[in-house]
Amino acid sequence: FTKKYVLKLNSKTFIERKQKMATIKDIAKKANVSQTTVSRILNYDPTLSVNDETRKRVFAAAEALNYTKHKQKNSRHYSGKNVAVIFFGNQIQEINDSYYYSIRDGIEEKLSEQKINAVLYYGHSEWNGIEDCIGVLVLGGDQYAKDEISKLKKLSIPVVFVDSNMLKENFSCVYSDFSSVVDSIISHFIAHGSKRIGMLAGELPNVSGTSHDFRLEDFKRCMKDRGLYDDKRVFIGAYDPDSGYAAIRQALNSVSRNDFPDALLISNDAMAIGALKAFKEAKIDVPKDVSIISFNDTISAQYANPPLSSIRIESNEMGRRAVDLLIDRLDSPDRLPYMIMLGTKLILRESSVN
Repeated sequence: FTKKYVLKLNSKTFIERKQKMATIKDIAKKANVSQTTVSRILNYDPTLSVNDETRKRVFAAAEALNYTKHKQKNSRHYSGKNVAVIFFGNQIQEINDSYYYSIRDGIEEKLSEQKINAVLYYGHSEWNGIEDCIGVLVLGGDQYAKDEISKLKKLSIPVVFVDSNMLKENFSCVYSDFSSVVDSIISHFIAHGSKRIGMLAGELPNVSGTSHDFRLEDFKRCMKDRGLYDDKRVFIGAYDPDSGYAAIRQALNSVSRNDFPDALLISNDAMAIGALKAFKEAKIDVPKDVSIISFNDTISAQYANPPLSSIRIESNEMGRRAVDLLIDRLDSPDRLPYMIMLGTKLILRESSVN
């Protein structure tokens, strides 16, 4: 073969391939659906709600047109880039609440695997330099002021929230199923004879006032649905052992023993540790007098005295999934925001009547 002949052969082959190569637009026209629907079906988007007939029609059209899916971008092309990681509190708060530390650990593990750098931002600062990053991961949600949310919306880079349902604000997010598990805990307490169910919830100050404990709202709703809610049995801490201790000490002094909860849902293990200390000093037996179930199932829950029944939340996995979601947003910037929801599990130990 001469060089000239080879060039002619390659040119002919290219033309034949070009004639056979179908596009998303071609498939959409043949299947009578939108191009977005075709793209999401072919990419197996779990958030897309379409019937089986539509899916079959799209795949049949793709096969008939000899469609070949282009290989998705490899996230390694983000190697060496920076991702901003924002935590609403300070480093001491993060250490005291290992739940958020575990989320950040999962984020940094996954970013490191992709050779992407994490740039940490603590508190409610100006977040200087955030525009130079390729994306933003935000821990929490209600802890941020309206002007901070507005600032994040105005960024030209993708923003993903972790541990908060922010779809209502048009952000993609990774979240755990707290609503159904709160209902399950209340059902568990009732099934084991509890009649006065209370909650030790958490609040933290932020630049616009006080953050909101979404678990408390779920608790109120579930208890009101059963006709059992009593605001005298709701106490407030600040997600750390000292505040849990102080909240229960104050409650024991202000609420009579006849009205005091015989079952207590606590928003995190750290506050539950402080509550256990207060109950012990007051000679109140756990779980005989008060049955306790907390959230997060950290190491401290397992080694508390007595060991805490706790809701296991895959906090590390939440961080890893958030990075996956952010990379997906970078690869597909036109995709609509969506949420990844992870399940939870109740781990029963000696702090609750089982």
